[in-house]
Amino acid sequence: MSLPLNPALSRRVVVLNGAAAGENTSGFVAALEDGRVVAERRMSGRGAAERLAIFVNEMLDEAGWRDKPDAVVAVVGPGSFTGLRASLALAQGLAMGYGVRGLGVTAGDAQRAMPGLSRAMCVSVARRNRCFVDDGVHPIRASAPADIVVPPSVPAVTGDALAWLSDAQTGGARRVAYEEPAAEAIWKAACAGPVHPLEPIYVDPPEAKLPQQGLRPAPVG
Repeated sequence: MSLPLNPALSRRVVVLNGAAAGENTSGFVAALEDGRVVAERRMSGRGAAERLAIFVNEMLDEAGWRDKPDAVVAVVGPGSFTGLRASLALAQGLAMGYGVRGLGVTAGDAQRAMPGLSRAMCVSVARRNRCFVDDGVHPIRASAPADIVVPPSVPAVTGDALAWLSDAQTGGARRVAYEEPAAEAIWKAACAGPVHPLEPIYVDPPEAKLPQQGLRPAPVG
């Protein structure tokens, strides 16, 4: 695993998040200077992450950046399969094109970088009426909501699937209404570490399956 972002060496950072899943999906790309947003473009609705690329140059012009950024940071999941593929392909392309570092942070670590959530458990919507569970200590897993029990050591629970858990399940942990991780929080998570390659963390395998007859042979000639 690579080293976290060094704020002193990475003053200008492009941040992307296309991980949101569900009906109310959204995505954004932001330009941060010394940890502060100076320009941002947001898209909402299905396919939001796929449309971010068309706004990158416009956003960088608004930020007044004439030189390349120092790094590119993106949320690597878990979350929407399509949104992650699109946003991370864009992040990889930007990092490679500019010749700068590309770093990923998990959705849970980005959430825990929000104010008051440093040790929170994050529960987010997954496929087939399940939740992704990320406590920052154990590997991220997908679980049926009814099977989730929040340990007494967890001080807070948040996430877009929080409403699926009863008060009995969350116990003494604070229930914190979900807010999408801000670009500043994603940047802070990259500075604190751990950081990951710009590759999607799906947790679940893709639903696409090979046909029973297998793939057609490649054309000859």
